[in-house]
Amino acid sequence: MASSLIEASQPVDASTVQAFSPNYEPDHSRIQSLDILKGIAVTAGLLVSIYYWGGFSEGMQYNLVGNPTGLRYRIFAAISLLLQSKMTALISLAFGAGVVLFLVRPHAGSGISNNDLYVRRNMWLILFGIFNAIILLWPMDILFHLGIMGLLLFPFPRMSTRGILIAALVVLCINSGKLYWNYHDDTSAYSKFVVADSLAKKYAAKDSINKRRDSIAKLALAPADSAGRKAIDAKRDSLRKKAGDTLTRKQAQEKQAWEGIVKKYKWEKKNDSAKMKALQTVSYSKNWDSQLRDTQGREAAWFYRMGVWELGSIMLFGMFLFKLGFFNGRFRADQYLLLGLVGIGLGLLCGWFRLYFLNASILDYTKYVQRYAVPHSILWPFERAFMVIGYASMVMFFIRKGLLTGLFNLFSDIGKMALSNYLLQSMICSVIFYGYGMGYYGRIGQFGLYFLALEIFIVQLVFSTFWLRYFHMGPAEWLLKSLVHKKKVPFRRSAQTVELASSIPTTI
Repeated sequence: MASSLIEASQPVDASTVQAFSPNYEPDHSRIQSLDILKGIAVTAGLLVSIYYWGGFSEGMQYNLVGNPTGLRYRIFAAISLLLQSKMTALISLAFGAGVVLFLVRPHAGSGISNNDLYVRRNMWLILFGIFNAIILLWPMDILFHLGIMGLLLFPFPRMSTRGILIAALVVLCINSGKLYWNYHDDTSAYSKFVVADSLAKKYAAKDSINKRRDSIAKLALAPADSAGRKAIDAKRDSLRKKAGDTLTRKQAQEKQAWEGIVKKYKWEKKNDSAKMKALQTVSYSKNWDSQLRDTQGREAAWFYRMGVWELGSIMLFGMFLFKLGFFNGRFRADQYLLLGLVGIGLGLLCGWFRLYFLNASILDYTKYVQRYAVPHSILWPFERAFMVIGYASMVMFFIRKGLLTGLFNLFSDIGKMALSNYLLQSMICSVIFYGYGMGYYGRIGQFGLYFLALEIFIVQLVFSTFWLRYFHMGPAEWLLKSLVHKKKVPFRRSAQTVELASSIPTTI
């Protein structure tokens, strides 16, 4: 997202270019392909994030996948295959390319080294992400993650092109390995459950026999008073526990652990009612309390366990492609087309595998664990990588052929203001869905959410088009750049600049 801050490029020192990106050819314009990719990602990604904003929970989605019929399922499956997490990956791809570009290009008049500016930019981006997650109440924020990943991957742009490719593939495999390891934890939990459950059934059967015997014994030998009966029962229970006729505390916990895992794949309306009630409440503080746990889980636990690998692999691919000259149109149109078709084709194949076995998991996760050695998500990292590289290649193909120019110009305007538009989405959706605003959380159906996403896209398109007539960059981009440079940077276009802007083409 922060790559939306890239300005008109300036002449670059030859040694700096050679160190970072030998195939980069500086000119006096933005790299339009990156703007287009960011614009597509920000707008199309809303079709996925609108689920979370609108209360179409993961349980509801599982319920839909578990009944794969009808138009609702087909549209959901298409969005899952084509867009789910792919638009986040597209942002990550552009961000990775932007990392190299930011370090290659000089920043005239700053008096600060590129390295210092780069670190400042990512630190401020982290704070923008915290604002988006904590203040605007968007738990699925990505700015925070991109800022951290930008710092973690700071040394990589100086690596060779081949070295970055190897690093990207290694991280991709680690991501897949992490998913397998998580599934291995489930299979291990199931194995422990089987032992505990068999013991529980054994003890239950034995207890049933003992109770019948006890009832007969009580009739013949029962003391006259109830206190005596209770003493005998207590003594008998104590002897049984010592004999090991009940589950230990650890065994009971292992049994409950597996039952909790299985429940994740079963949706019940009551599971979502508490959150709906909290987010529909006309109180910002209660809305904030309700979202805080999800925010903490996403920004911390998920990111450090899985997100660092998901985002890191795609960002490294972005660096790799930038160093190849991919985004500058270095390759022929037919090469872009071939790479696009192969990438999307392989991505869809991996996506079909994921959805097919996800359906099996939802129908009966116990049977799935008994039957399959790998999780349904094992190819998820490769699906994302194939699809996002395929999408980028198709965009480059159309640019090289001069097709869809008008449409791409619209997405380019949105992409130039990607950070502003991303935050604008949070502002609009927060007011529409949460109780402190209009309180529509959980009250709009699946198709209604799609139409709402389309309306927000139109708002952003109009906003971006008109804003860029008078300003060089979006308001959030201006604020971030001013904070990074520690001074108020100019961003208003002069009358002459506005007149010339429409006549100067933007190169790829």
